[in-house]
Amino acid sequence: MSSDSAAVELANVEHSYGDVTAVGPVSLSVPAGEFLVLVGASGCGKSTLLRLIAGFEQPTTGTVLTGGRAPRPGRGAGLVFQQPRLFPWKTVGGNVALALRYAGLPTDRVDELLAGVGLHDVAHRRTWQISGGQQQRVAIARALAVDNPLLLLDEPFAALDALTRERLQEDLRRVSARTGRTCVFVTHSVDEAVFLGSRVVVLTARPGRVALDLKVGLPRDGLAPDELRGLPEYAALRSQIGHAVREAATVSEKAIGPEGVPA
Repeated sequence: MSSDSAAVELANVEHSYGDVTAVGPVSLSVPAGEFLVLVGASGCGKSTLLRLIAGFEQPTTGTVLTGGRAPRPGRGAGLVFQQPRLFPWKTVGGNVALALRYAGLPTDRVDELLAGVGLHDVAHRRTWQISGGQQQRVAIARALAVDNPLLLLDEPFAALDALTRERLQEDLRRVSARTGRTCVFVTHSVDEAVFLGSRVVVLTARPGRVALDLKVGLPRDGLAPDELRGLPEYAALRSQIGHAVREAATVSEKAIGPEGVPA
């Protein structure tokens, strides 16, 4: 796929911090509307790749394109981090309104955006008056406030309890399907990767390279989350990806074969 038709294009990308190569070489093409999940062991370069796509860092070698051009930091994508990073002196609605004002947009969509993540009744509250899961929903609403075609998420549910995490995974999947935005999501969780992703990429140990690139063709329409997780195909994918993550964690300087397995 050419960069003209890809939402994200990475071509032979490497990134180093001093004399330490954190990631690469990596080449990936992400079509518009895809939900790509990057999964791998700690330190494999997942978050580095996300920062490169966001334009917060520049590749040491290779090229990164979003929508056919160089990433624009803070402008070309909605961003959700592990911590919500909300302004505690503002209300829930005020945090979302600020994102709209920053983009030069009217603030009359605040209620609509909050309703889209199940927070229609908390706009007047301060951020410290709502739960951690609700705070992450505010962060997602804020990221969706601007009509960027790309949404980047760096382990946004990692600090939450299991039940809240599952609920927010369901919310995010619905929002993604409704808006049609391209998503790149970083996680350590294999189950989260299978549940959310239309495609999963497993990275090797540092320097992170592609160990597995797998389409997730699960029948999602009309299935409740528990029904989806109960499918034999779901269990098979989880097993395959989990095995790949464990194997990739031991791969460093080994060659990676054409099918995404150690040579």
